[in-house]
Amino acid sequence: MNAPAHCWLPIADPVILAVADGLGGHAAGEIASEHAVHRMAESGPQLTGPEAVDLLLKHIDEEIKEHAGLHAEFSGMGTTVAGMLLTVDGNYWFNVGDSRTYRLQDSRLIQLSEDDSPALPPSEDGRPVTTNFITQSLGGSGNTAMVPHVGEDPAPGPGAWLMCSDGLSDLVTLEEMEQIIAESSSDDAAVYNLWKAAMDASGRDNISIMLVRRG
Repeated sequence: MNAPAHCWLPIADPVILAVADGLGGHAAGEIASEHAVHRMAESGPQLTGPEAVDLLLKHIDEEIKEHAGLHAEFSGMGTTVAGMLLTVDGNYWFNVGDSRTYRLQDSRLIQLSEDDSPALPPSEDGRPVTTNFITQSLGGSGNTAMVPHVGEDPAPGPGAWLMCSDGLSDLVTLEEMEQIIAESSSDDAAVYNLWKAAMDASGRDNISIMLVRRG
């Protein structure tokens, strides 16, 4: 992993921030996730609230399905997504699939997103157990209608949020993530230390992590 990228963004216009985790083979998943984040980035300044986010995600879902329909080798391609839309009027979370958005409140992580995956009891060592099966994704839900999860964060102003793919949340417990963030010297260090913890726990899946603070 290279050093985490650090950037500052003004919120005079809406800002959308998200992670995406591709599905359906390396090439197909990469194309689906890249398309999703590109479309969100170009549409971000025009998004006014949860209804606009919901509509955008449904359009992206249709676009990925259309692309897969034209290219047999990409059949079943899809991507999960989780993120935040920050506006002058409020903060809105969204997700499809099992990538997650948490609000960082003091030293606690509170999950805002809703997992589209079967819940299983934890293993004997307390770590989450997953089936690597999700019930919907952008582009990969087949003929089933894709229904995004979108909601407003109760905290309207300054705040902090962690977004990640299941490559982190499947391998590092919530308590471990909270401890890593609390003990890290900076946000950059926190992102690196979260990634390192997932790698030490096998790193068997793509690991995407974003830590956002709104001042």
